[in-house]
Amino acid sequence: MALHQQGRLDEAAAAYGEVISQAPETLAAHSNLGSLLRQLDRLEEAERHLRRAAELAPGHPTPLGNLGHLLRWTGRYGEAAEVLEAALALDPGNGELATNLGAACLGLGRWADGWRLFAQREATTKARQKGFGFPMWQGEPLAGRSVFIWQEQGYGDQIQAARFVSGLKSAGAGRVTLAPPRPLVRLFATLDGVDEILPCDPGEAIVVPPHDVWTLPFALPQHLGVTLKTLTNQPYLAAPEAARRRWAGWPEGEVGFVWHGNPAQPVERYRGLPSPDLLEPLRGLARLVDLQAPRGDFADTAAIVEQLDLVITTDTAMAHLAGALGAPCWLMLPALGADWRWALEPSRSPWYPSMRIFRQRAAGDWADVVEAMRQALASGGRRSAEAVRRP
Repeated sequence: MALHQQGRLDEAAAAYGEVISQAPETLAAHSNLGSLLRQLDRLEEAERHLRRAAELAPGHPTPLGNLGHLLRWTGRYGEAAEVLEAALALDPGNGELATNLGAACLGLGRWADGWRLFAQREATTKARQKGFGFPMWQGEPLAGRSVFIWQEQGYGDQIQAARFVSGLKSAGAGRVTLAPPRPLVRLFATLDGVDEILPCDPGEAIVVPPHDVWTLPFALPQHLGVTLKTLTNQPYLAAPEAARRRWAGWPEGEVGFVWHGNPAQPVERYRGLPSPDLLEPLRGLARLVDLQAPRGDFADTAAIVEQLDLVITTDTAMAHLAGALGAPCWLMLPALGADWRWALEPSRSPWYPSMRIFRQRAAGDWADVVEAMRQALASGGRRSAEAVRRP
């Protein structure tokens, strides 16, 4: 365990293995080794030890929770949900287990269960501690009441959840106030159903005027009763006219690409391309524009995207922006750690009809993904991209 805590993972794995060889029923050794092997992407071995830990402690939720997390990480959502349900039954008040089970249910399309369980995520707890001086909305009739929507998670998450804001007016809300970070302010001003926007960057103090209730973006689908059948599949954001004027004249027929997200996020080592040079095989078929470096805020980026034929991106905020605009978008996904929101269909997304998904067949193999995109471009050129807009 000391070696493990020091990050000397190979040495720790060997030491855990020695413990298990001498005392095969040592629960902590199996559990810790399983978690360590997952860090090393030795997933088959990790699963074997986590399953053994669960067998050795049938009444304990932690080994089951760790196993469920591994199964979801590898895209086995059905198995993950079954294991996590068993874990949560042993510890019904565990918010982390509930959140992980909620994500698994969302990935399976079991939205009624998924949104209810996902509501127990850490962001909700932190936001409850915020203390705005008025209550959190629990889904009761709004009947003209004012609603304040606080922010949560990253830019892409907030763009994805912005589609639900317009449903508040239909549900009877009066005044609706949104508090996005500044890079999203001008873009979110194009949303339907928003009466006021209060800019607030993470960590910045904010004075919130009195409202009747407040809520989080990803609490909205649960309280509004959103289902797969009622999910908005029309574009719900647009570039502001000022941004369009600023970026007018960009050459038509370009393909923009983004090849990695925030490197500070541990999952980015799976989601991001190690180099933009991997996309080189596409250059003979399309004029590529690197959109990795920011060009203004998200309103400026939206104005650029509106003029492109196609956006190619890893799992970043750009994917959500292009989808929310209804712009053709090809999303490159890893074999490991792909998010729940992309789990329902292998190549399409109910969230964004203009999106086509290209997935790794083997962990870390982006060449296969790029070759599939090259063939798609070669077979249809611009028409293949445009077909994504109206599949």
